[in-house]
Amino acid sequence: YVDQEDHLLPTLTVYETILYSALLRLPREMSFAAKNFRVIETMSELGILGIKDSRIGDAGARSISGGEKRRVSIACELVTSPSILFLDEPTSGLDAYNAYNVVECLVTLARNYNRTVICTIHQPRSNIFALFDQLVLLAKGHMVYSGEANKCQSYFENIGHKCPPGFNIADYLVDLTMYAVKPPTFDDENDGISSTISSNIAAETRPILRNRVSIHDIQDSELYEPNRRSLRPSDQQEYIGAFELNNRENQTLNNDSININMNSDGMTDHLRMLIISYNRSMIALGIKDEINRAITNEQNQPLLTSDGEYPTVSSHLRASWFTQFRILSDRTFKNLYRNPMLMLTHYCISVYLALLCGSLFYKVTNDIAGFQNRMGILFFMCALFGFGCLSSLHVFATERILFVKERANGYYAPITYFASKVLFDIIPLRVIPPILMGVIIYHMVGLVNGTAEIFKFLLVLVLFNLTAASICLCIGILFKEMGVASLLSSLVMLFSMLFGGLLLNKDSIPEYLTWLKDLSFFNYAFEALIVNEVVYLTLTEEKFGLQIDVPGATILSTFGFDASAYWTDVLKLTVMFGSFIVLSFVCLQFFVKERR
Repeated sequence: YVDQEDHLLPTLTVYETILYSALLRLPREMSFAAKNFRVIETMSELGILGIKDSRIGDAGARSISGGEKRRVSIACELVTSPSILFLDEPTSGLDAYNAYNVVECLVTLARNYNRTVICTIHQPRSNIFALFDQLVLLAKGHMVYSGEANKCQSYFENIGHKCPPGFNIADYLVDLTMYAVKPPTFDDENDGISSTISSNIAAETRPILRNRVSIHDIQDSELYEPNRRSLRPSDQQEYIGAFELNNRENQTLNNDSININMNSDGMTDHLRMLIISYNRSMIALGIKDEINRAITNEQNQPLLTSDGEYPTVSSHLRASWFTQFRILSDRTFKNLYRNPMLMLTHYCISVYLALLCGSLFYKVTNDIAGFQNRMGILFFMCALFGFGCLSSLHVFATERILFVKERANGYYAPITYFASKVLFDIIPLRVIPPILMGVIIYHMVGLVNGTAEIFKFLLVLVLFNLTAASICLCIGILFKEMGVASLLSSLVMLFSMLFGGLLLNKDSIPEYLTWLKDLSFFNYAFEALIVNEVVYLTLTEEKFGLQIDVPGATILSTFGFDASAYWTDVLKLTVMFGSFIVLSFVCLQFFVKERR
C-alpha cells in the first residue's frame, strides 16, 4: 500500500531509503547481496537508479523532485515483490509531467512485470486516463461503472450521458458522478419552492431579474442531465421507472443478488438511474459471470496437493527484533549526524553556560553566602537541564506519521523502533551534555573536593536529565499537537520546581499537600545534589568579631532536607525514569497507530 503523501526521512539518500525497507521486510534467510540486488532492480524498474545517491531532501532545501519522491515511496513497497500494489492517488500534488511519469511507471510494472496495480485517481489528464486498462467508477460508495476504461465513453452515451466534443472523458465522468450525488437546486424567492435543474423551461420563463440560476448550474443541467432522446427504448423505460420508484416508500430494487435501498439517505434520482443502468447492463452481467466462474473453479480445485498434503500459505520470517534494532539504530544515527544542529546546540550551550556560571560562582566560600551560591548554582543547573529536555518532545513528533505508516505496512515491531530512538536521544543529548557542564562547573565553582563526590554529583545530574527527558517523551507521544505538548511539559517543569526545596520550604507545606513534593523529580535531584555538597561541610560565619561554625547538616535540616537521603533520592529518580520510559512505550504501542 502506497499512501497519498510521501513520508520519507529527508537526510537519507534514495538508495538508503529503499535499502532499509528491503532489510527490514524481506525474508531473514535472504542474503544481503540478494537484498541489495533487489533494491537496484527496483530502482531500475521505476527509473530512479540515476538519483540513487541523491538525498530525499525537505521543504526549503535542495531535494529530488515530487515525482521522484513518489517513485521512491512506490519503490519502498515494490522492493518486497508484492503481487498486488495499491496506491492512494499517486498523482496527487504532482505537475502534469511528473504525474504522467509516475503512472507510466505503474503501467510498465503491470504489463512488463505481471503485477496487479490498483490506484484511486481524481480527474486525470486525458493522456494519463488512456493508460488505464480497467476502470471502476463510484458515486457515494455505489458502483456506476466497472469495466474496460476505453469502453466507458460508449457505455455512458448509450444511457443518455454523452461526453461533449473537446471534453476530457475523465473530467466528465467525475463531474457526472458529483452531479448525480448532489444535483444543484434553485429557490424561488417568493413561493419558496425548491426544484431541480432538470426543469430548464421553468428557469427560462422567469423574469430575468428573478432568475437565480447561475451559468454553472445551467451548464451542469445541459451536460449531466440524461438526454432521453438518445436513450434506447429499454434504457428509457428504466429511466422513467427510476423516477417513479422515488415516490414510493420502503421500496427496494432486487436485481438477482444486488439489492439497492431506494430510500437511502441522500440518494438522488440521477444516482439511482446510474446504478440501475449499470446493474442491468451487459457489462455488469459479464463481470458477475466471470466472478461466478472464478468461484466455481476455486471450489473445484483439489484440497490436497500432489504429495497428499494440505497446501500451506508461504510465510517468510522477516528480520528478528535484534536485526530490526540494529538497522533502525543505523538509520537513526545517520539521521542524527547528517542533521547535527540539535546535538551541537546542546553541546555548545552546555559548555558556554558552564563557563559563564563558573565565572559568576567562581570559587565559592565556606560561609552562609557561599552556601547560598551553592544552592543557586545547583538549582540553576537542574532548571537548565529540565527545560532543555523539552527538545525530547520532538523525538517522535517529527517522525510520528512515518512511524504510523511503517508500522501499518509491517516494517518493524514498535519496541525496536522505540528502543533505537530512545538510545540515540539518551546518549548524545541526555548523558554527554550534563557530564560536560558538570565537570567544568564543579572545578571552577570549587565544589567539595573528592573523587567520590564528583562521580555522585555527575550521577545525579545524568539521572535528573534522563527523568526529565522521559517525562517530556511521554507527553510528546500522547499529544501530537506540539503546542499542547509544549505547554503541558512547561507546566510539569514549573510544578516540579515549586516543590524542589528552594522556592518553598518543605516544612511549610501544608500536611494535606505534602504528597505533592513526592511527585517532584526536582525535589529528589536538588536534595541529592545539596546533600552531596554540604553534608560534611562546615560553614564559618563571622559576626560582631565572633567566628561561628555551623555544620552543613544543621543547615540542611533547617531547609527541610534529609542529610541521609542521597541514595534514596537516586533510587527514586531511577524508578521515575524507568516508569516513564515504560509508560512512553505503552502509549506508543496502543495510541500511535493507523486508524483504518
